[in-house]
Amino acid sequence: MNKLVKGAVAGAAGIALLLGGAGTFALWNASTSVSTGSVSTGTLAFGTNGAATWADVSPGATSSSWNPATQSMVPGDVVTLTQTVTINATGKNLSAQLAYSIPTAAIPTDLVGKLVPTMTVTKQSGDATVSGTGSPYTITPTAGGTSIFTVVLTFAFDKTTSGTVGQNEAVSLGGSTFTLTQTHS
Repeated sequence: MNKLVKGAVAGAAGIALLLGGAGTFALWNASTSVSTGSVSTGTLAFGTNGAATWADVSPGATSSSWNPATQSMVPGDVVTLTQTVTINATGKNLSAQLAYSIPTAAIPTDLVGKLVPTMTVTKQSGDATVSGTGSPYTITPTAGGTSIFTVVLTFAFDKTTSGTVGQNEAVSLGGSTFTLTQTHS
């Protein structure tokens, strides 16, 4: 390297030291407090009220009682599971989706499309609104607080099921869940 390049490198290093480490630039500044108050977060809580009840709502059913532990469905039957749920929701722009899911292995392969669960949700009390058809439903609080809803799960066994399809099979509803998932309205 020649002497001119070495001198330029040394000069640049010296200037960098003076600018970066030897001094600071003083600029005028000022600050003031701002009265902003505080920010609060909302709530989203979900639970069931009491035990769920089963009913036989099949056309021509001789009785509306239904006990899945001792009774079996046949093609054409329609049974319902009714559960009351409580939702506590507060917050501007808050909405939530209420859904029901059954584990994929719960319905035997030959009954898929033949034993179809559907969900309906109606409001009993509170200020939240419910909209949608089928799972999921959208729950939107107006002012916030506790709202109570009735959720009805309907299990319809397709009446056109023929042969031995679906005979002597169990549909395991254990592990089925209601979920309430916050969305931003």
